[in-house]
Amino acid sequence: MVVVNMVEKFGPDGVLERSWVLPPEVIEPLRAQVEVTLEGWIVDAWPMAAPLAAIVQPWVDEPVDVESGSWFVGSAQFPA
Repeated sequence: MVVVNMVEKFGPDGVLERSWVLPPEVIEPLRAQVEVTLEGWIVDAWPMAAPLAAIVQPWVDEPVDVESGSWFVGSAQFPA
């Protein structure tokens, strides 16, 4: 299994529209905002708030809309 930290954007119907993989260096700034394991994986999915958006925006190629309730940060597992 490969685990990645990511930003996810969902549509009004709750279906995932897009996702962006976050680089490892973003984890330390995120620790102050979300729960992160010792291995550097985000625990659960966290709704996007302004402090989170400021941290992840450099790796997302569209403006993060914190008011929409459609954006989250979390981790996902994929087969290796």
